[in-house]
Amino acid sequence: MTALPVIIDCDPGKDDAFALFLALALTEVFDVRAVTTVAGNVPVDRTARNARRIVEAAGCPDVPVFAGCARPMLKTLQTAEEAHGHDGLGGAGLPEPLMEPQASHAVTALIGLLDDMTWPTTIIALGPLTNIALVLIARPDLAARIGHLAVMGGTRDRGNVTDFAEFNIHVDPHAADVVLSVAAPVSLVTLDRTRLLRPPEAWIEGMRECGQPGMALASMWREFPVPLHDVAATSMLAWPDLFDFEPCTIRVETRDTPQHGRTIFTRGSGSARIVAAIDREGLFGRLRQAMERYATQAVTVAGTPG
Repeated sequence: MTALPVIIDCDPGKDDAFALFLALALTEVFDVRAVTTVAGNVPVDRTARNARRIVEAAGCPDVPVFAGCARPMLKTLQTAEEAHGHDGLGGAGLPEPLMEPQASHAVTALIGLLDDMTWPTTIIALGPLTNIALVLIARPDLAARIGHLAVMGGTRDRGNVTDFAEFNIHVDPHAADVVLSVAAPVSLVTLDRTRLLRPPEAWIEGMRECGQPGMALASMWREFPVPLHDVAATSMLAWPDLFDFEPCTIRVETRDTPQHGRTIFTRGSGSARIVAAIDREGLFGRLRQAMERYATQAVTVAGTPG
């Protein structure tokens, strides 16, 4: 089977880091063409630095990383250092990146990558949707080049920023409203599903056997434990048999009301689909198997010699 060409747009962030390590491990499933970063969990200079640290730790320094938008379209940036640490990868111990930052802005890079693709490509979106929205505003014709958009965002019940809004959507609801209305097929895994993916302590500690990436993940989760939110977006493409989906349409509340940033779903029909259920134990098993591919890597995290 030919690996699926993907672009990963993210704001690393611990769970973004896990999702990136997973995609880079599954080389028979994903052909990661580029990583683009956006301000979200931490400011964009840190998300771009973190993405470079991650791809190098995964043994993939040839994957280019492009820094993107430093703020939402119409709002002041809200970050989440309290959950991810000041640098976004609190406790990871990953070394500083050796690779130089790419000169092109992520929006310019995305336009170029989509223009150059000979067939529609998949975008995995793990953060606020600012970069992708600006691509679609500047070049609406490129919506047809996005064959599939896999998103972690939104919620069908209580939010984690307000009573109504999930973080990725709340940071830039105007961008989310643009992106989630495109014609390309959208698969959305929402907060109410990913909240159930909080790994047991013994399972996450077992990641220490999975090379430098696993050591970094175990150290981050010891310091700042969170559910595997963004990991679910990568996983639903890798292992769709572990996920149940239902069709829907999606809109985002952008007005300045108490429900600002709320994702509103109409189920039963539409070009989008949301995750209805996840085989949690099956997912944890496959994640461990995938991460074991890093087990032969030299470990140099958090002062531990390789």
